[in-house]
Amino acid sequence: MNGNNPTNSRSPSGKAAHPGQRAGHQDRTRTTLLDAAEELFADRSFYGVSVRDITNHAGTRLAAVSDCFGGKESLFAEVLLRRLHPLNADRRTRLAALPTAGPRTRRLRALIDAFAEPMLRRAGESAGWRHYFRLTAQLANTNQPVLRLVAEDYNAIATEFIEHLRLIFPGADQVAVHDAYLYLVAVTVNTFAATARLDSLTHGRLHAADLARRYASLRPFLEGGVTRLVGSRPPPQATSPSGS
Repeated sequence: MNGNNPTNSRSPSGKAAHPGQRAGHQDRTRTTLLDAAEELFADRSFYGVSVRDITNHAGTRLAAVSDCFGGKESLFAEVLLRRLHPLNADRRTRLAALPTAGPRTRRLRALIDAFAEPMLRRAGESAGWRHYFRLTAQLANTNQPVLRLVAEDYNAIATEFIEHLRLIFPGADQVAVHDAYLYLVAVTVNTFAATARLDSLTHGRLHAADLARRYASLRPFLEGGVTRLVGSRPPPQATSPSGS
């Protein structure tokens, strides 16, 4: 990713760049920094990457992160949100088209597809999306304070999916509904992280990066798990204090 410094404010002729050219340079610098940070965060985590690591990988000045984002935390948030917003727009389009009647199995399958199928499609678009999915899988298994920067955006889409689960399973135990959503997210995110675990386990006979095949296995697994948990689990019994 290293290359000429895209923050140079002069034109190739050596004259001062026009304001429109400067804006174009800054946009390219932002994108270059976002791409570099996304790849490094996916490989080494937020705390394992320095600002200098990012700017070296991007081929920009050290001050470019402050100039464009105000700091490393804001850059991290932007790395996540630039993917999350279009991904959730895809999901919301699918949620709006969910069947509201018919067999519960069909409605649940449509809900699972609304969450996961946009990830399958986006994963095939670019390496950047695949870096993003590896990063989110990493974040799903941590409690890093930096996640507070994007919690509201992640919680908003979660609330919408949980509400649709309630509609599919009316009267279900609310603990089970929330658990089902969190397990759905955890398994799906791990699937699209495409780690080398499956490749190692099968000595190369199966490949985690074969996401179409992994998705074909993911769907029935989630359908069965969610149905078993939410559709047939009785409400938990309140426990009495010991000795009462």
